[in-house]
Amino acid sequence: MSTIVEISIPADEFALGRALQSDSQLQIELERIVPTGTAVFPFFWAWGDTVGEFEAAVRAEPAIQDLTKLDSFSDGTLFRAVWNEEITGFVRGIEEANVMVMEANGTADGWTFHLRFPAQEQMSEFQSFCQQEGITVEVHRVYSLQEMTAQQLGTLTPAQQETLVTAYEEGYFERPRNITLEELADKLKISPQAVGGRLRRGYANLIAGSFRSVE
Repeated sequence: MSTIVEISIPADEFALGRALQSDSQLQIELERIVPTGTAVFPFFWAWGDTVGEFEAAVRAEPAIQDLTKLDSFSDGTLFRAVWNEEITGFVRGIEEANVMVMEANGTADGWTFHLRFPAQEQMSEFQSFCQQEGITVEVHRVYSLQEMTAQQLGTLTPAQQETLVTAYEEGYFERPRNITLEELADKLKISPQAVGGRLRRGYANLIAGSFRSVE
């Protein structure tokens, strides 16, 4: 039976986290992927207004062999990364344990991952790897795939929930609005682009959960 584990690691334990400036307000989200060699974590989104600085830092990161900008929107940019074949650290642990990344997002403060392990053996292998490499891993939740209800498959991330709740409480959805996107961004201490991205992805997750609940 597969097991899903929610963990967090410090930003500097992950290459994309090291590329974020300490005062950066960028939000990074990895696309779901089953690792296959250097294809681990091939696609990720960067949300915010300092994407250019982040892109330059990622290109300078030794763990990254190549980086391609695939698409850009007003509030985010989609990248494709090719990782160095000699990659070490957290990414190597994910690859060697054959772990599926179900969800991952991060900021300059740290990263949160939801990892799916096919069996206990892979989980033990990953834990041993992190201990040997001195990678600081904090486990927040362990649950089975069966415990993920249709509603849970469309749940919000903590950041999306915080943004939607704050927007609702502050009257962002009223007509006329009681608060602007820029004022909402000030309250959340992130950029307006990041707020817009969180709202858009939060809407998508809520809608996905609603459809799954009636299937």
